[in-house]
Order: sequence, then structure tokens, then C-alpha cells
Amino acid sequence: MPDQKKPSTPTRLDKPVLSLSKPKPISRKKFKTKVESHSNFKKSNSIHCDPKKNATSDKKNPHKELGSVPKQKPKNNAEKVGTVALASRRVIYDVLAAVEEGIQLDKALASNQGLPKLDDRDRRFVRLLATTCLRYRGQLEKVLAPLVARRPFGAQNNANLILLMGAAQLLLLKTGAHAAVDSTVELMRQTGFDRLCGLANAVMRRLTREGDALLETTSAMDNLPSWLQQSWQHYWGEATTTAIANLAMLPPPLDISVKGDPEGWAVKLGAQHIDSNSLRREFDGEPSLLEGFEDGAWWVQDAAAALPARLLNLAAGQTVIDLCAAPGGKTAQLIAAGGNVTAIDNSQKRLDRLRRNLKRLKLSANLILCDGKDYNPETQVDAVLVDAPCSATGTIRRRPDILNKRDAPNINLLQQIQWQLTTEALGWLRIGGQLVYATCSLQPEEGEDVVSAIINAANGKYTINTIKADEAGIFARSITDDGCLRILPSDYLDIGGVDGFFIARLTCLV
Repeated sequence: MPDQKKPSTPTRLDKPVLSLSKPKPISRKKFKTKVESHSNFKKSNSIHCDPKKNATSDKKNPHKELGSVPKQKPKNNAEKVGTVALASRRVIYDVLAAVEEGIQLDKALASNQGLPKLDDRDRRFVRLLATTCLRYRGQLEKVLAPLVARRPFGAQNNANLILLMGAAQLLLLKTGAHAAVDSTVELMRQTGFDRLCGLANAVMRRLTREGDALLETTSAMDNLPSWLQQSWQHYWGEATTTAIANLAMLPPPLDISVKGDPEGWAVKLGAQHIDSNSLRREFDGEPSLLEGFEDGAWWVQDAAAALPARLLNLAAGQTVIDLCAAPGGKTAQLIAAGGNVTAIDNSQKRLDRLRRNLKRLKLSANLILCDGKDYNPETQVDAVLVDAPCSATGTIRRRPDILNKRDAPNINLLQQIQWQLTTEALGWLRIGGQLVYATCSLQPEEGEDVVSAIINAANGKYTINTIKADEAGIFARSITDDGCLRILPSDYLDIGGVDGFFIARLTCLV
């Protein structure tokens, strides 16, 4: 058996990360995909919200326009909408405002104090409308653009979120016209934008007449930030980019990883067994209410996200380090496979969440609060899983807030973190030990480029351990020429799509 003593000096690869100034397209198999056509907007008359530039504006109400309906009295409008309906919409507005400030959607929902006060039906409505606004934001803004010549700005900037919510209800959720108009106007008032109530009323009335026709001139591609659209078209082509964009507009299915007996649990949960221990079912409620959740028989985990841990092929008793471990789906897999697991995360809140999840699952691991770049194990280990921080662009279907990021993330900074974590972790492996590197990103700069740079700098110390078809299961179609996995959501339309991933497995040779 190889020497298990602590290495005197962890192996580090000091070659700088790659320059990203001249990206190259990735060579891969072409999948035929239907491409949606989209046309430019036809010009139409605009409702102007700048009183200085609109001679027709009412001096007492500068946002009242010709042809608009006079704003309703606050009391009557509030009574029409209803207290509960207004409460749920105020929660949605607060959540969208938090996302606008850079907070992740799930965190914004979890921290909102008004959400727990709503009943289950209204909580589901909150999530539905919030995710719809974020998924279809590009299309909705394109619809609204010809109706508002100058958008509210400065201190009134968030009034645009209320117009977005109104358009989403009317055009996508098919809320009744009166309810959509009244709730939008009253929410504008309740959030302190009283002077924009006339604008909201007029825009919503126009949308009831013209909105559907305007929406027809848009496509799912409009929802992708320009930087993301350009990147994907460069690497994956127009057809694939369009297919991913279309898929991202659909509510995601509920994917479940079970400890064992996947066929049995598929029957109990009314789910489909799609791969290994992964099940899938449609569900728009609270997963914790399903059979087996409280007993710790399963956890929520995208089918593609379940693959990295599985590719370590752990034997019972082998030592494994899980970096960036929270919320713990992959940690649970490693424990269930028989591994002696050390789970590391640099966030106390995330580690606490991991601890709670493992407690429910009746699983145990050695949990460590630490930055992975600073960790040094006492002995060499059999395996390491690096689920590296990344732009998460492969998860836009589950995390539509990513579409809200109109500017490109700092990929160079993310690359530095990915490089440091992975090259540090390689030094923890015994000879023959394996490291799986994974990112839920569709950006090759965070996947192929990082691994290529590491192998080039390794001087033969590490090599790519080719992933075989029988190990990849349904994901065998995503194996690349160099033995890694490049999973694109659109390649799995036959099962309803998956999260996008890059996965590579490296072996320590000396």
C-alpha cells in the first residue's frame, strides 16, 4: 500500500492561468436543433414619463398621458386588488429588488420576512412570478420599450420592476386584465412611486391591447445577456445557443438522488428513473412534503450534478476530501458510497446548512470551516472532489437570476480561484489517487482551459483519467475527445434537459 504519511511539501503548479483574449471554438459533435426566428420590433407610439419633454402632460399629474385612464382612488384600487394579493406582490417586488442588487434569488426568497406569512398557494405564486420575471426579462423589456420612451431612473429606477411584474402577469401568466392593471397601479402606489401611477395605468392598458402582438416579435434569445449570447454562439453555435435559451425558459423538473433502491423510490414518488440513483418528476410544490424526505431517504440534486461524485468510484473506507461542499448533495453521495469524507467550505452559513442536511439524511462527515486554498490534510488521501466556484451559467434554468447579470462576470478572477483550489488539492493525493474537477458552467474558460493549463504545467505528475461510457451512463454522449465531459443542457432534450457541466478526472502518477 502506498505511503500515507503527510507530504513534506504539497505539490503546486505555478504556471499562470491562460489569457482569455483569444478564445477558440470548442470542437464537439453537432446536434440538430430547431432555431427560433425572431424579428425586430415595429415602431409604435411611446408613453413618455418625462414631463419636461412631453407637452401633453398634465401639470398636476406629470405622468398622466393623452388617452390614459385617470388613476383610481387609493382606497378603491386597494379594495379591488385585495390585501392578500397585494401582500404577495409586495414580496415579489422586494425579492426582485434584492436580485437587482446582486443577491441570489434563493437567498432573497429565504431572507424575505413577508414570505412565511403567506399561505402555500401564495408562496408558490411568489416564486412563479419572480422566476417568470427573471427568465423572460429580456423579452418583457423589449415589449415595454416602445411603450415607455424614457424609463423611470435614479430613485425611481425600481418602478421598472413593477412594470415588469405587470407585463409578466398579463402576457405570460395570463392574469385577468383588471387584476393585472389594478395590482400594478396599486403596487406602484404602495412602494412610494405615487407619481408614476398614471404611467403604470397607461402602460398596462396599452399592454392589454398590444402586448400579445409585441411579444410575438420577441424570442427566448432576447433573455440572454449580450455577453452570454455572444460567448455561447462563439463556442457552441447559433442552433445550440437558441436551444439552451429556449430550454431555460421552462420551469425545471425536480431531480432527486436516492441512497438506494432507485426503482422502488421511482414508484413511490411517481418519478422516472433516469440514471444511476437519479430520479426525475414534475413538481411545483415543496419537496419536503414528499414521501421519504423527512426520513432522509433522498435529497434534491440535478442529474448532471450527481455525476462528479460518482466518477470517483469510491471503495468503502477510502479517504476523500470534498471542497466547496455545501449544500451537500455531492457530500451525501460520497458518504453513501462508503467514503471517509472530509467536507470543507469557507462559509459558516453554508457549512451549517450542510450540517443540517446531513443530519436529516442520517449521514456523517468531518466538517471543516476553511478556505480550501489554506487547507493541508494530515495524510495523503485517496480522492478529492473540487466542485469549483464558477459563473454557474449552466444552471440558468434553475437560477434565472443569473440572466439578470447584464455584465460579464470576472472570469479571470474565477479562473484564479479554480486554478489555486485545484492545484493545491492535487498535492493532497497519494500516488494513484484521483481528483474530479467540476464546474456548472458553460464557459470553456472555466473548464477545458483550466484543466489543459494544469496538465501542461504538471510535467507528467498528473494525467487525465479518461471517463468511460459505462461510467457516464446517459451522459456518455457528452464525453469529449480528451476523455472529459462537456454537458450541454440542449443535448438532453429527450429527458427534458439538465444543468450544464464540465467534468474532468485527474490521476496522480508520481
